[in-house]
Amino acid sequence: MITTTSSWKKLVALGKEAPHSTLSGLFLSDAQRAARNTLYLNLGNGSIIADFSKQNITPEVVDALLELANEASVSSHRDAMFAGAPINTSEGQPALHIALRAPSTHKIVVDGIDVVKEVQRVRHLMADFATGVRNGKIVGATGKQFTHIINVGIGGSDLGPALVWDALSQILTPSLHCSFVSNIDPVDVEKVLEQHDAQHTLVVLCSKTFSTAETLSNGRIIQQWLAASVGEAGVAQHCAVVSVDPQRATAAGIAFAHSFNIWPWVGGRYSVASAVNLANIVAFGSNVFDDFLSGMCAVDEHFVETPLAKNIPVMMGLIGVWNRSILGRETQAVVPYSTALRLFAPYLQQLIMESNGKQISSDNVAVATQTSPVVWGSIGTNSQHAFMQMLHQGTSVVPVDLIGFAKTQATHGDAHDSLMANMFAQAQALAFGAESTEPQRAMPGNRASTVLMANELSAQTLGALIALYEHSVFVQGCVWGINSFDQWGVELGKKLTQNISQQIAQGAPSSDQDASTSQLLQWYLKHQ
Repeated sequence: MITTTSSWKKLVALGKEAPHSTLSGLFLSDAQRAARNTLYLNLGNGSIIADFSKQNITPEVVDALLELANEASVSSHRDAMFAGAPINTSEGQPALHIALRAPSTHKIVVDGIDVVKEVQRVRHLMADFATGVRNGKIVGATGKQFTHIINVGIGGSDLGPALVWDALSQILTPSLHCSFVSNIDPVDVEKVLEQHDAQHTLVVLCSKTFSTAETLSNGRIIQQWLAASVGEAGVAQHCAVVSVDPQRATAAGIAFAHSFNIWPWVGGRYSVASAVNLANIVAFGSNVFDDFLSGMCAVDEHFVETPLAKNIPVMMGLIGVWNRSILGRETQAVVPYSTALRLFAPYLQQLIMESNGKQISSDNVAVATQTSPVVWGSIGTNSQHAFMQMLHQGTSVVPVDLIGFAKTQATHGDAHDSLMANMFAQAQALAFGAESTEPQRAMPGNRASTVLMANELSAQTLGALIALYEHSVFVQGCVWGINSFDQWGVELGKKLTQNISQQIAQGAPSSDQDASTSQLLQWYLKHQ
């Protein structure tokens, strides 16, 4: 157990000393602190800088964290993941999202199959499909060219594609317009359909198993809407399915003419590099998707090849462990200074909390420390007029990731300069605070933040940012000794929903239902 290691005991002792030091004092005592705690990542066409100097860390803390990484066998676990070992132990399978962006020259064999070769095959199929839709060779049932796409999914099948669309549509001109439907609330799907012409609409339905209630409900509603315009026989020509087994969609009553594979070894929250992103591949073109994957691949290579002390996702993960498990900080805020990344915090909520929000270890024993933080956030400068007050003067210390870009494609560069000035100022104010003779105006400072900056927002840097967080989550899972790739809490909710749905259809709660749920069901049925 990690809490019995010498490095953990060192960190606990250092954590008790932490309240007696301040970031102001640490900077004053070390002229090289900023340089020493800043790491760099070269993406070829771009670059990323990660400044950890405003975290509550000292050289002794960093050394102990690196020792902790060694005692948790982070490097060997990482190598096992990249080799295709079944590191998802509860489900007995590998976690090979890294194969989705691996170069074609790589080879990862699982059960006698080169999964990289299989991924490349599907990527070529997607590229051909995207080209066909974009140039009008693939059309709807009435012969009209597709101009709009509706992506149907939930969790990673929605959060990933929606993030990519929202970000890239700020900097690129798509050939088709994308909309996203996820919530089972029928108001959501009906409002989206009101804005579309069925004869010009391509529907992408994403589900690994086609057993997800939200996707099935929305898919059936949309197929009824299509049938009303193009006829029952024409529905399939407007639909593409992304699944482990497309025939499961057929069994669920979903018609489709196009299908693309994903694999059991890709978790939903890690699937943005797969055919789950089909809507964006069609909208922006496969070359843009290639750039997106190249950013992820560059981070993969950095994660594998760079010594731990200079490894950005490793240090992100270890500092996260320091904040959560040693200093007891329960939440983490993410504040991108870019409207294009307004969906980044919701994306990270699933990635981080669904991966590491667990209390049982991979060895089926209770963990001995706190695991995942509660992740939340919004974009700057909006957040400065909302929750930054609490971050500066509240009673809870909340570590913050601030994300920005050096260049902008906007015409008004002076406004971008002001945007970034705000980000730098917030990091400075959080760290160093401000004295005042009036207590209400005093800022205590000593509030932790990390600044991540890329040269500019692009498909490549977006992919790189996502991969950085993916691997930092993996590092934390290794340290905490948990499986970051299963999600049994989600599965329980699905099972209970099916049971309660049957009771609603029957018009009464079952006799073995708990008193509270029974009461709520009776009230609901009475007031429908």
